[in-house]
Amino acid sequence: MRHAAGTVALALLVLLAGCGAGGGGDGGRTVNPALASTPTASPTPTPEPGYPPGVSADAVDVTTLAASHDRALRDVNSTVRFRRTVVAANGTVLSTRHSVVERAGVRLGASYVRNGSVPGEEGPPIRAFAFWTNRSVTALRTVGDDGGVSYRAVPGQPPTVANADDSGEEQVRSAFEGTTPRVADTVAVAGERLFVVVAEHDRLDRDGNRVEEFNATAYVTDDGIVRGYEVRYTATYGSGNESVTATVVERFRVTTGDTDAAPPAWVDEALEAGAEGETRTENESTP
Repeated sequence: MRHAAGTVALALLVLLAGCGAGGGGDGGRTVNPALASTPTASPTPTPEPGYPPGVSADAVDVTTLAASHDRALRDVNSTVRFRRTVVAANGTVLSTRHSVVERAGVRLGASYVRNGSVPGEEGPPIRAFAFWTNRSVTALRTVGDDGGVSYRAVPGQPPTVANADDSGEEQVRSAFEGTTPRVADTVAVAGERLFVVVAEHDRLDRDGNRVEEFNATAYVTDDGIVRGYEVRYTATYGSGNESVTATVVERFRVTTGDTDAAPPAWVDEALEAGAEGETRTENESTP
């Protein structure tokens, strides 16, 4: 597939530009950054020469790749953006999720926004959640379904923050769950070699939903960083007369060396509110 390298490189540039400043996500199951340095009994697989960890000429081990992605970002200033959009066949946007996570040294900041839901799924109890921490103190901001904005600041890091997935490891794993990805090509973007990992399935069963026309493309660096991916598929949600067929699109992007994870402007309000917190009614839906 060498002849397609130019086309693939162009697609990557579009993907990396398309996540936008407000990447999105639901937060999903999160990974405790503190666990990243915890020794395990299982040895780290030795990568094949010339391939990222978990990647070979014949197959891709997504669990190993996701773990190597997390390790490669451990000591790097990074920004992780995610966006998920579900659009019904008639064009109605059923739900959106997006997130942005920034890490620089001991500083970590994140914002998560979720709107709408699909049939059979409960709507989000809150519209948005954001935090910023330097490990000594953590500031929190929550936007409720009624538009009320709550601020708090607590010493150290509460479990919600300590368990945050700051690298997108779980999103990488989830994107290719149940698939059989393979290496399709390599491309060079801004002087960096990237392995093009693809997965294509006519049908899949994901979280109890019937998935069809599944296509995923990821771009992986030599040391295992997933620079970006796009997943697209059709799924049916709900049952009977309440069922809806929709197209799901997920976009993920990682950039490095581009942030100092400075505290957002609202952190001052959270610090003033303290541990008891303060709630205000504002016409806002995002942190």
